[in-house]
Amino acid sequence: EAGLDAGTVYAVHDWELLRNTNMSLLRWEPGTANLAPGVADFPDVSEDGTVYTFTLRDGVAFCDGLELTADLYVQQFMRTMNIEGSESGGALVTPYVASVEADGNSVVFTLNDAFGFFPSVVTGAPYMPTHPDIFGPDEFNDFPAATADQPVCGVGPWMITSYDPAEQALLEPNPFYPFDDTPQVDRVIVRYFADPQTMALAVEEGEIDVAWRILGPDLRAQLADVDGLTTVQVPGGPIRYFIVNHGIEPFDDPNVAQAVAALIDRDELSDRVFGGQVVPLYSPIPPGYIGANETIFDDVFEAPNIALAQDLLTQSDYSESNPVVIELWYPPEHYGGTVADAVQVIKEQIEASGMAVVNLNAQDWGTYVGAVIGGTDYPISFLGWFFDYPDSDNWVTPFGLGAGLGSNTNSDELDALLGQAAAEADPDARAALYQQIQELWTELLPTIPLWIEPEHVIYWDYVQGVNIGPTIEFNYNSLSLDR
Repeated sequence: EAGLDAGTVYAVHDWELLRNTNMSLLRWEPGTANLAPGVADFPDVSEDGTVYTFTLRDGVAFCDGLELTADLYVQQFMRTMNIEGSESGGALVTPYVASVEADGNSVVFTLNDAFGFFPSVVTGAPYMPTHPDIFGPDEFNDFPAATADQPVCGVGPWMITSYDPAEQALLEPNPFYPFDDTPQVDRVIVRYFADPQTMALAVEEGEIDVAWRILGPDLRAQLADVDGLTTVQVPGGPIRYFIVNHGIEPFDDPNVAQAVAALIDRDELSDRVFGGQVVPLYSPIPPGYIGANETIFDDVFEAPNIALAQDLLTQSDYSESNPVVIELWYPPEHYGGTVADAVQVIKEQIEASGMAVVNLNAQDWGTYVGAVIGGTDYPISFLGWFFDYPDSDNWVTPFGLGAGLGSNTNSDELDALLGQAAAEADPDARAALYQQIQELWTELLPTIPLWIEPEHVIYWDYVQGVNIGPTIEFNYNSLSLDR
């Protein structure tokens, strides 16, 4: 659901607006996954890793000049803690934060446990300060009125002076923004379109300077032929993968999962199904994140490796006359029509072993997702994932810890490593732990990574400063026009 209340909204575009009109305690350097100070400096952390103290930077103010203080920050943050129904708070606050208090000009978080990735978590919308006159203590306010006289703003470089979630948002510079990365243009208009085709036509006719996120490969290819338009692939993006349910036959036999991993040819998938428009993924942790081993699956399985798969299946008494039967489930529409084509190609790849039969089973999303996560119905299932917070932990812990979103992995060794990596604050030590996790992943296979669906941004050649990185943050500050 769309909205402007940092305490509750939990969608990519909403966060894009908030990150331009507001700023959390920490933020990401534009175009990178490197943390930087936000409204606070980097925190002091207690020896046991459970207390984080963030000291606010000087001169931070809302667009009406109201100064941000630690007391005000804590007062407004407690909305997310106290008001029921915050989806983002339930994902990014209550699992981690036991309590928060002001100490002079510092905000002090006491956590439920040690979480070394907590600095990444606090880049999220629930940790942004909110204006008390706009966002009151007792209820969320997703759609506050936005006018030139009474703009909606946080403490970021922009303020919203007009907003209709069905039409457009109008952003203008915050006159009290204190930092160096000030806006380069007088205003930004974010327009909303009912469908990608209408948006592509508006781009082609010059009604839009920059477009991104909803234009698929066909429309991007159509626009690539237009003089003066540039298409850039953004690093990162959502991943696609299989959840392997180790509690259901035949995947209660580790040899079967290993054989499937050895038979999947990601390059063929990219070329045949997507025309080379997706990026093969060889690790549960995508490139650009701490400790990512971008070749771990390729190194281990050297897929497609029919000989290895046949050897593994032979060890489990499967043969050409006694093939393993695999029921592969997928949602035919939720991730776009190409999913059906992709699983058909994967079926062919697995059956190329001569020792497997794959039955494809389509299911509507409403029924499908609960059955997959419940871990009781489907032996192997197709899913997509986009991070809740851009840290390596969020690419592995949800799938590998305990039953892991339907994987039924239940490995004490993996649980221990995930816990150590989550609690570790030193980046080098964390990277080493995630290397071990990825190595163990290729043995246990809670998931089998398939590909990354990269985002693309399209803009006219007179637009300068388009800079979107693996955290999928589009910072409007750097945009300028040369015409």
